[in-house]
Amino acid sequence: MTETAYFLPLGDERLFAFLHRPDGPCRGGVVLCAPLAEEKLWSHRVFVSFARDLAERGFAVLRFDYRGEGDSDRPFEQSDCSTRIADVRAAIDELKRQVPGLDRVTLVGLRFGAAIAAAAAAGRGDVERLVLWDPVVDGADYMQSVLRTNLMAQMAIHRKVLESREQLIERLDRGETVNVEGYALSSSLFRETSALRLAGLIAAAGRPCQVVSITARAAPPRPDLAALAAASHVELAAATEEAFWKEIKPFCQRAADLTRVTFAWLGVAA
Repeated sequence: MTETAYFLPLGDERLFAFLHRPDGPCRGGVVLCAPLAEEKLWSHRVFVSFARDLAERGFAVLRFDYRGEGDSDRPFEQSDCSTRIADVRAAIDELKRQVPGLDRVTLVGLRFGAAIAAAAAAGRGDVERLVLWDPVVDGADYMQSVLRTNLMAQMAIHRKVLESREQLIERLDRGETVNVEGYALSSSLFRETSALRLAGLIAAAGRPCQVVSITARAAPPRPDLAALAAASHVELAAATEEAFWKEIKPFCQRAADLTRVTFAWLGVAA
């Protein structure tokens, strides 16, 4: 396996990309789509381990930072769903360019990144499959949970809420930003994400899809994911893992059960 870090030109901007290439013949390509903001930070090590595991089994894997995050260009507040979808599509094109003969790729996304992956697949004949790890199903609910972290921070700092959820949304409506764990949430990201519905995105993609529910203890899949699978005819699986995309006590270098479940669906030997 060889690993190469580089910047991918995208118009006048750049995406930071990391290519994992197998030593032998390439049996397929995978683009990894990270979650949002702090969840991207905490899940980074698991993404690296998963990419290396795939490369050791013959897959070319591309990881990248969305514009506005990591080492890619653009401030966070100037990025939104539209830019992230464009970034995924650019990553697909780049992986195909890097691997001669590769004409179709699999998209693997976590949480918000899963919804972005599904959206990016629409209208693309070169996306073979979707793997969605613990995906955001309803963008409006997700954005409300994001705003909740601001309210919790107010309580921790000031011992009371100085700005209500409604006031935060009013600020977004005026074109201002709202601080969420140090990230400037913009009106466009808030509105575009709030409009996302995963069922519709999966239907528009029209590709074989695995949805994985992740719980810390063995349990049935999340009810919203079970309902999604029943309505969308996707393959539903469950993995027992800590919530490695959050700041938790154990440091997760890899997600062994999630990898096992995903590899089984992809037809990859564990």
